[in-house]
Amino acid sequence: MNDLSLPVDVKAWAGRLGPDALDQLQSINSRYTDMKQQLKRLNTDKGKLSRRIGEAKKNNTKDEQAIAEIKGISASIKQLNGEVSSLKSAVAAVLAETAASNVAPSLPGHFLTADSHAAESSASATVNIVQVDAAMLEAWNQYVDTHPRSCVYHRYEFREIIEQSFGHSCLYLAAYNQQRTICGILPVVQINSRIFGNYFVSIPMFNYAGPLADSEQIESQLIEHACTVVAQRGASHLELRDTKTRQNYQQKTSKFAMVRPLPQTAEQLWDEIGAKVRAQIKRADPHQLQFSSGGLELLSDFYRVFSINMRDLGTPVYGKEFFKNILEKTSLNHQIAVVYHCGKPVSCGFLFNYKGTMDIPWASTLRSANLLNANMFMYWNILKLSIDAKCQFFDFGRSTKDAGTFKFKKQWGAEPVPLFWHYWLKNGGELPELNPNNPKYRLVISAWQRFPIWLTKILGPPLVKNLP
Repeated sequence: MNDLSLPVDVKAWAGRLGPDALDQLQSINSRYTDMKQQLKRLNTDKGKLSRRIGEAKKNNTKDEQAIAEIKGISASIKQLNGEVSSLKSAVAAVLAETAASNVAPSLPGHFLTADSHAAESSASATVNIVQVDAAMLEAWNQYVDTHPRSCVYHRYEFREIIEQSFGHSCLYLAAYNQQRTICGILPVVQINSRIFGNYFVSIPMFNYAGPLADSEQIESQLIEHACTVVAQRGASHLELRDTKTRQNYQQKTSKFAMVRPLPQTAEQLWDEIGAKVRAQIKRADPHQLQFSSGGLELLSDFYRVFSINMRDLGTPVYGKEFFKNILEKTSLNHQIAVVYHCGKPVSCGFLFNYKGTMDIPWASTLRSANLLNANMFMYWNILKLSIDAKCQFFDFGRSTKDAGTFKFKKQWGAEPVPLFWHYWLKNGGELPELNPNNPKYRLVISAWQRFPIWLTKILGPPLVKNLP
């Protein structure tokens, strides 16, 4: 917050400041770039004149013209340096005004029910809902990025990732107002499996999605339109992975997101996590663990740990290509974290940074590394990395209340945020239970845990692609 060096790293502030403040910082950067170029030219000219004056002195003469010119240039340089200082003050003013006018949010935007777009509900009476394709990628993402309740998984890239990785059919709906601009979106994916059935999810493989719109009315119209298509395609149900409750739909509320606000420094975080957690982190010190973060170059090490851990949990593993497809989307801000012991990967996480929230949808640690406290070491370093990235929040992912993962995340200071998974059921009846907690999968899970890793890498991807 106190770093007022120029040019300002606008991208680093994207999750903390509103669009107007970011535009002001961009404008300041442009002015600074112009001033810097002027200063460079003036200093070059001043150097040439200084050499002329020096040559004149050697010849016992006085170059009056050069002396006059250098005085003028020196005055211009002084004035420009003063203007640069004024730009730094302008940066400070933008940040101070933002701090004064905006109370820090208690949660990431996609968990908040207050919706600034709702003020435009007067335009919601007449909308045209259409299915969009890649030609609308830019407009779709622009709407998502400017909507206060969006999360990274609303972005269009995840359609491409899911289609490319799993071959699923996607139903991406956009609502257009009378001005022919987008006023709502709903991403939905169809999963059609002989084993698990035919159903739709917004969206599978990730924790959050559901509709975004300028008003509740438009969101409802998007859902109703999706339900019509779901019924036409003979699917059993539609699942909306919402972060707010909705009327007229059955819902599951057993899952919670675990979210921790982040302080401005790692030192503050160290003080906040308490003696017990600090002691667990310190127990990793004798083992000389190493932490690395990066991209595709770490994928093989990440996948080795991830695939072993999934087998140990009795869960089919995603194919390596899925993660590769994500990492190749350079428009997304993502990275892999890996912890090494004696040069071998033992713990890993996959991270997304969006609008000031660092999200970890996948994390794994080898059971053999538990005695090394590798998991605590990894999360500590990931949290520090998140603070360095100027994130306001860390999202530990979803957990069932009072489960082991719930307690693990809570010890870091994460607070539970209720999730609302809403369902439209074609024929009514019971809610679907396609999850490891379903008793009918216990024998399968037990058998899977005894499979060799190489076999789970073959059998896992065709199975898991049909699970939500």
